[in-house]
Amino acid sequence: MVSRLGCVMVGSGLLFAASAALAVDPAIKCESDKLRIAAKYTTCRLSAAADAARAFSRPTFDKCESSFLVAWDKAEERARTKGAPCWTEGDASVVKGDIDAHTGSLAESLSSGK
Repeated sequence: MVSRLGCVMVGSGLLFAASAALAVDPAIKCESDKLRIAAKYTTCRLSAAADAARAFSRPTFDKCESSFLVAWDKAEERARTKGAPCWTEGDASVVKGDIDAHTGSLAESLSSGK
């Protein structure tokens, strides 16, 4: 007959093993974080463009850019701290350039008279 304490110990061991198996690799988490950061930056730029269109002014993206760069650096640093650097590093300017080009093109396509 198995004691109650033995069942608790076995159950705790299985729970610990399951939670360790579900832990996310820092490099994978970094990729996920970077995708979320890119999505927020894209949304911020499109929102700024929409606000500027409504006000008949030029959009300013300073707030979007600074938030993006800080968050991107933090994601890379967090992964390095955990011992598994991001699969790509130092790529903030490339990704930012891609997003800038795509959101700029989209805003231009939707603008009146162009």
